Amino acid sequence: MRAVSNTFETVRYWAGQKLLHSKLHPLYLQVTGRQPKPQTYEQWLLGERQGPATPLDSGRYKFVLDAEVAVAPDAAHWLMREAERTGAERVYADEDLLAETGRRHSPLFRPGWSPELAEHCDYIGGCYLQRLLPANVQWARVPRVLFHRRTRVPLKTVVARPLFKPTLTSVIVCSRNPALLDSCFAALAARSADMPLELIAVLHMGQGQDEALLQTAARHSARVVRYEGPFHFGRMCNLAARDHATAEYLLFLNDDVTPLKDDWLQWMHTQAQRPNTGAVGALLHFPDGRIQHAGVMIGTPNGAGHPGRLSNGSPLWPWLTITREVSAVTGACLLMPRAVFNKIDGFDEIFPVNYNDVDLCLRTAKAGYRIILEARAILEHAESATRVIGIRYAERQRFLERWGDLLAQGDPFFNPNLTDNELLLPDPEAHTRMEAKHHG
Repeated sequence: MRAVSNTFETVRYWAGQKLLHSKLHPLYLQVTGRQPKPQTYEQWLLGERQGPATPLDSGRYKFVLDAEVAVAPDAAHWLMREAERTGAERVYADEDLLAETGRRHSPLFRPGWSPELAEHCDYIGGCYLQRLLPANVQWARVPRVLFHRRTRVPLKTVVARPLFKPTLTSVIVCSRNPALLDSCFAALAARSADMPLELIAVLHMGQGQDEALLQTAARHSARVVRYEGPFHFGRMCNLAARDHATAEYLLFLNDDVTPLKDDWLQWMHTQAQRPNTGAVGALLHFPDGRIQHAGVMIGTPNGAGHPGRLSNGSPLWPWLTITREVSAVTGACLLMPRAVFNKIDGFDEIFPVNYNDVDLCLRTAKAGYRIILEARAILEHAESATRVIGIRYAERQRFLERWGDLLAQGDPFFNPNLTDNELLLPDPEAHTRMEAKHHG
């Protein structure tokens, strides 16, 4: 997406197109269920809660700064406060650009500490507060715009090759559509030649396509799991994983997902075979190239959501298409070690349709494992980009009751200055909400 000088202007970039706010309004309302609040970046800054111009405690801290960077008057206050709260050795913050006229524009918001993202790009930048004595915690973040640059160096990512041990993967695909199942399995055969696969088709019987489904599975030499009854993603996946899969790694894959590159599964295994990795997701695109999934964030009004969905990215949040830690990944393409799946007892079947994948990931993270979005594994998800997203009330309530305390803390791998929805719009209440949370 082409960058704009003021991302928060009434004219916004959304889904790769320049749309007037009047046109964005119904789309925003449809996706989020809330009214958008347009404003310029300058207006957004007026709501920022300024801290006292606290002098730097030079006996215990120092600023590490790039050239031509201005520091906000209250930067020392916020950064030292976070250092004291967390015991961190270094504390970083968000930034923007500073024009010759003094006008601030083009903010860059950062996630909380993400070791995986730091391996792939210098997302922290060269400006932070340094504690002069060693500490137990390496990094912490203040989600405030405290550094102002004259210029910004283009983001560069590390170029690497997959590092993995070829190993058998059980690919579990739930389907009631013979054509989609055939297309999915054919794409796997064409795009995963170097990876041994055990294909398992969980066939939703009684939908009028039984014979065609069986023939399709047989044509691709897939092991068949027959399932009858209402659609239940968690139960169908559990049946296949527990009673039919034999591999050390389990890949849950939608039948409308197809790989776009030959090395997709190699990259996913590069992550899955690392110590302490619990689940690995992929970067999924719609057929028109827009983002369908780039990790799941928690703490939205519905509990969880897909930041950047239906977009081509955002200059506010350039990390969407870079490998990093996330709170959860979609079950449309999810790889995890079988040992981890068994340890957390698989999908919880109280979530038949919604939240089963997010709940799986949150329980995996609670058990001490990392959840990784492997952005170099690129696949296409043919899910309709215009479909009305349906959330079952009962499942939503179960999810909120189970994870409410965690959701209230916000997503550590996101940024509270951005709206908690799929469109990555600025949040006019961010400053007030963060202050209330701090004082609460």
